[in-house]
Amino acid sequence: MAETVVGRDLSPFDDLTPEQEGWLAEVQEHVRASDHLVRLGETEEAAEAEDFVVYRDPRGPWQAGRYIGELALDGRRLEIRPRLGEVVIEQWLGEILNLIAVPETASRQPSKSFIARLMGAIWCRAVAQASRHGPPAIRREQRHRGIYVRGRLDPLETSRLRAAARPAIASIETRRDLQNDISRVMVAAERVLTQRIGHDHWRTPRVDELLPRLHEAVGVRPRLPPRRALERIRFTPITRPFKRVVDLSSRIARLEGFTSAEEPGRTEGLLLDVAELWELFVLNCIRRACPELAVEHGTVSTDPTWLLQSIEDEGLGLGRLKPDVLIRDGARVVAVVDAKYKRLQDRWPERPRGVDRGDLYQLVSYLSRYAPKGEAPGMLLYPEDPMQGDMATAEARGPWQTDARHVVRFERLPLEPVDATVHLRRTLDVDGP
Repeated sequence: MAETVVGRDLSPFDDLTPEQEGWLAEVQEHVRASDHLVRLGETEEAAEAEDFVVYRDPRGPWQAGRYIGELALDGRRLEIRPRLGEVVIEQWLGEILNLIAVPETASRQPSKSFIARLMGAIWCRAVAQASRHGPPAIRREQRHRGIYVRGRLDPLETSRLRAAARPAIASIETRRDLQNDISRVMVAAERVLTQRIGHDHWRTPRVDELLPRLHEAVGVRPRLPPRRALERIRFTPITRPFKRVVDLSSRIARLEGFTSAEEPGRTEGLLLDVAELWELFVLNCIRRACPELAVEHGTVSTDPTWLLQSIEDEGLGLGRLKPDVLIRDGARVVAVVDAKYKRLQDRWPERPRGVDRGDLYQLVSYLSRYAPKGEAPGMLLYPEDPMQGDMATAEARGPWQTDARHVVRFERLPLEPVDATVHLRRTLDVDGP
């Protein structure tokens, strides 16, 4: 059985042997998080990924990055668990994926199935989004010969039949068919997830509704299509949303992230960016707290707002401004919010007041662009860490103020969805629903 190195996101590793430290150096040098990342957002630009899965802290110890999941390289495994606890991550997933509950909480399931349950929830969400307009049926042409026309007439083949003195008509019928590689890879992924989780209660009602139709078309144990066949699939405007499902299903069905990579130099695994998860959780809670206001997700906005703009070319800009959340009342910006999945904690010399200098400059840039006269406040929101003691200086001595009279807050947000919504409603001074 492969040796497993276990850590927690944004935390130092404990009690590493020299061999394990050497292996982590290999992971830092050769493994890029973006190659193994499972996205939660609607677009691939939902979050800007940091590519280091692990790194050495300037003060010495090895530390995990902002990802959770599993990776395998050269016969060893890396398992990164959530520092805030599995229950918290599942609550956030349940909130942002619009699930009544993430099917089995960590308190009722062994830790070893956590990654599988995590991927199961993400897979269910991807399937639900892709199947809004129906199952993954692909148009196929079926040729017929007989005394009746099915579909459209095939003049060339009909003339050949007549030349051969055969009293038949050739025709081509176009049908939408579920017997295809999209269905096969989806069924294969569902089987792997069910095996790893240990039951099928993780499936959502939409998946339970869709699966019998897929089973009827391709069976319950279909052959897993090769990667090359999946790459050749021609997606129509209706089936294009299934492209993401196909990619995720293929990785799950091939056990990436669930087995050891035996081939030297080959890396397998699946990772979830907790910073993206936190951003989407904050966005969802703000929408609940401000039902009468327009809440925009800035990082997926197509509006090109730049820090600098070319004098010669008005369409060319530098430094795109993408706050995580913009709250508007009509055309007026009410607040600018950025979600930071970091510790709001004084730490010398990197952040003696608790806030990274780059994050501070970033927020002030947003405020100067979207509320130049100081008419809207700005906020950096961090997750509340139950293990943290004293408040950071930025939080304890706040709120703060810019030269333009923007009010700026640095706050830790409760981890529970209801508590977080109440906190935001009070901070933003809005009435609840």
